Amino acid sequence: LHDAGIKVVVCGSGVGDLAIHYLNRYDMVAVRCPSKFDLRRLCRVVGANPLARFGAPTAEELGYCDELRTDEIGGDRVTIIRQWSAAELEASGRADQRPSFANRIQRSPLVTIVLRGATQNALDDAERAVDDGVNVVKALTKDARLVAGACATEMELSRLVQETAERTPGINQHTIKAFGQALDVFARTLGDNVGVDSTALVAKLIAAHHHSAATATAPAAGGEAALTGPAIGIDIDCDHEPRVLDAVKAKILDPLAVKQWAIRYATQAALTVLQVDQIVMAKTAGGPKLPKQNGHWDDQD
Repeated sequence: LHDAGIKVVVCGSGVGDLAIHYLNRYDMVAVRCPSKFDLRRLCRVVGANPLARFGAPTAEELGYCDELRTDEIGGDRVTIIRQWSAAELEASGRADQRPSFANRIQRSPLVTIVLRGATQNALDDAERAVDDGVNVVKALTKDARLVAGACATEMELSRLVQETAERTPGINQHTIKAFGQALDVFARTLGDNVGVDSTALVAKLIAAHHHSAATATAPAAGGEAALTGPAIGIDIDCDHEPRVLDAVKAKILDPLAVKQWAIRYATQAALTVLQVDQIVMAKTAGGPKLPKQNGHWDDQD
């Protein structure tokens, strides 16, 4: 391994004492990585191939990294593997020391985000925020279409579905209308979380979405321009007063795929419940309970 130019060996299991002796003799580093997921990510970062055999690897199977060090983060010792940028490599003056096979290894897009917080709840909130942000970017790479957020899309869908119900003859119109009214639960839930009167908030949203585009420039009672249109959503910075805003102008947008699949899964769940025609009641094991013994009537004072 030393003759092949290897300075770091990453293995998934333990390293024996004899192997550690020869690694120290030839000034080589051994890193133990028991997780297969982390091992695959490490191979992608350094451009190496995992090997299940003994012996020196070929130049095509070798990987390369510019920096390998250990650091202490939050009381834990961690191993940091980095690929330097072109500016860092030029500033270090080690560009000529890179091996020939390192030029084929492209800079990996993989990064590790380290979160720190005073409490576990703060860490969980930060982790959820990062996870939501990464998933939004991932969803936009598949479908870049966006819709208005702040419950504006749900309220506009509610209006369109209820208008369709009014034009539908027969008893089916009640089902369609109920589906449209069910979409108002998004605004009610967000209003309750904000801490405002959800009934008054939903009433404002319904009035804004049912207004025609011709009255969009009509002045409101307070001298302000009335907010109407399909992009009107909830203003969470409202100081306990239900207010609305234009979600598009406020740059509050949501991925279309998230809205589409959320409504689809919610609809399928409701249909599954409606299709159940029998309810199985769970009772306590052991048979019927015996009646309570009140004792003899003459024993009571």
